[in-house]
Amino acid sequence: MKEAANSTPAQRLISMDAMRGCAIFGIFMVNIQFMAMPFEWAADPHYSEGPDVWAWAATRTLFEQNFVAIFSMLFGAGLILQMNSAESKGVSFAPLYLRRLAALMLMGLLHGTLLFEGDILLLYSAVGLVLFLCRKLKANKLLIIGCIPLFIAVLGAFLLDGIDMQSSEEEIQEQLRVHTAGTIAELLGQRSIGFAFWMIFSSLWFNWRVLSMLFLGAALMKLGFFEERRAGWHKRAALLGLSFGLGLEALTTWAAWSDLSGLLSGLTASLHELSSLGLALGYMGVIALLVHSGSLERLIKAVSAVGRLSLSNYILQSVVANLLFTFIGLAWFGERTRWELMGIVCTIYAAQLGLSVLWLRSFRMGPLEWAWRAVTYLRLEPLKR
Repeated sequence: MKEAANSTPAQRLISMDAMRGCAIFGIFMVNIQFMAMPFEWAADPHYSEGPDVWAWAATRTLFEQNFVAIFSMLFGAGLILQMNSAESKGVSFAPLYLRRLAALMLMGLLHGTLLFEGDILLLYSAVGLVLFLCRKLKANKLLIIGCIPLFIAVLGAFLLDGIDMQSSEEEIQEQLRVHTAGTIAELLGQRSIGFAFWMIFSSLWFNWRVLSMLFLGAALMKLGFFEERRAGWHKRAALLGLSFGLGLEALTTWAAWSDLSGLLSGLTASLHELSSLGLALGYMGVIALLVHSGSLERLIKAVSAVGRLSLSNYILQSVVANLLFTFIGLAWFGERTRWELMGIVCTIYAAQLGLSVLWLRSFRMGPLEWAWRAVTYLRLEPLKR
């Protein structure tokens, strides 16, 4: 396989920003379920009743695992992009990127303990180090290595399927009380415990999948997947991903709702790990085609603006969620239906589209991106244009 040159054409950056902006929306659509209700309710399809069943099914089929896969692939691709940029300028890449990962680790710890226990930034700082050590490998070797953690993730999903994660009614009521009428100390204590639990539990399958996506994204960058010259790849990814991927995702959603047992249940759980990746590639193919064709130009520009400010927008979503679902604000925890939560996500994201465009008219990057860059390069750069 012939690898792409180290150039960084603007069109490729726009496609990556647009994909990142879409991923921010899809990730929030999943995360809000766990921000707005007890974990046991969010994870249980049978907690939903009536029309909410369709909201659960739509979220699981169209968003769950798909957009975090896109975001993870873009993180891996970003490492290669930054490495190429540093080397073209004659700058040592290793200390820059290691500082970048250290800063990301700190942000992840703060985000997970203070705002949302389902944080992914801390995980990126860890798996990013693994990819960093393999950054010089060719694309085909990155793909081969990436298959190993993906296999572990698929196996983990199979083995973990059917494990009863339900808490007692007293524990669920305690979650509701702390979020709606507790104290800051109680909320942070509960959140820190939940964050630690998620870090441990996710290491059995989810973290391996994210590591695999980083390697896949790095390989795609080296192969020039994000460039206009790969339009044929984009068409095939869109066609196959949106047909087979979406179809298989619908099948695994039906299986999760039907409470299959035994071997068949485990196999469909494993299939979900693979079909969601297929659908993610399908989404990426569609976005790349739209960007390179010039279609929906204003919408793509707004989505790309969200992607350029992805870190700030990701944290902002958690801040707004705390204002909506805890006693700090409206205390809606456990009170909103899944359809209502989907509407809230669309409303917040629409606001982020407008705000991101307006912000970038006056500023060069987001506030958190600016701070992250300052730590990376050990200098303060102008924020305003």
